[in-house]
Amino acid sequence: MINIAAVQAFPTLVLYTASFVLVVWAVVDIARRPTSVMPRSRKAAWIVSSVVGWFFLGLIGATVAMFYLVATRRKLNARTVV
Repeated sequence: MINIAAVQAFPTLVLYTASFVLVVWAVVDIARRPTSVMPRSRKAAWIVSSVVGWFFLGLIGATVAMFYLVATRRKLNARTVV
């Protein structure tokens, strides 16, 4: 027999798992940036806001991580390639 509560919780579980993967990806990318490209204070701010946002506010941390990956990471990659 299928547990209705488990079926209803599955989409939420998938959403939070995907947001966790997104936050981990962003944190790893931020941490591996050299300090010549991104100063330590900015690294710390991005990492703390992503992780704390995910732990305390759920998808807010994923939103911060997504903003980093879409906007800031592109600018940093363009700066290092040139």
